[in-house]
Amino acid sequence: MRKQLIIPAEVDQRLTAIAIDTGTTASEVVRKALTLYIIATEKKQQGLKLGFARPDQTLETEVIGL
Repeated sequence: MRKQLIIPAEVDQRLTAIAIDTGTTASEVVRKALTLYIIATEKKQQGLKLGFARPDQTLETEVIGL
């Protein structure tokens, strides 16, 4: 399915940079980002939280607002 979206120039620049840095396309970056968002919202409905942990599993950052 094809979708169209309008994003600010700053976001487009960052998206392009991420695609170049990871050797993929902007479309693939957006697909992966949406997949992560879907998983995060599903887990939130299960009472779980999204965060970033260090290798020793110490929580570094909790993502709030999803």
